[in-house]
Amino acid sequence: MRKKQPFFFLLNQTTRQFSKSFNEHLVPTGLYLAQWSVIHYIHMHGPCTQRTICSNLNIEPPTLTRTLCRMETLNLIVRKEGTDKREKMIHLTDKALSQFDRWKEKIITFENDVMKDIPDEDLDIALQVFQKMMNNMKASEVTKQGE
Repeated sequence: MRKKQPFFFLLNQTTRQFSKSFNEHLVPTGLYLAQWSVIHYIHMHGPCTQRTICSNLNIEPPTLTRTLCRMETLNLIVRKEGTDKREKMIHLTDKALSQFDRWKEKIITFENDVMKDIPDEDLDIALQVFQKMMNNMKASEVTKQGE
């Protein structure tokens, strides 16, 4: 029990510091972590609905709405009518697509700096722990929904 409390505190602090450092690192590009997450997801999976992004990136709908509005203003995404007229598909613009490789390069450099001096074996264990935690939380959500 005693190890869990410092673990979660440090996990939270690490997440906050990562977001802060990430955003500071990308200041010259004008891109933020929340925007990059959306851009990367759409780039990997193709145009999709806001609901799909919320679900797969674990983002609350109002938060994503604000992020998408800002991205639209910056001409990074465009919403187009899909086959279901009730939901719009979110596409990356030519501007976002043309910048993607440059952004990714900067992000890889940042991530390499963050992971410096951490052996691959330690990263593998951390990934396993985080995946188990995610699975436990998702199983807990399913259980609560059934109540």
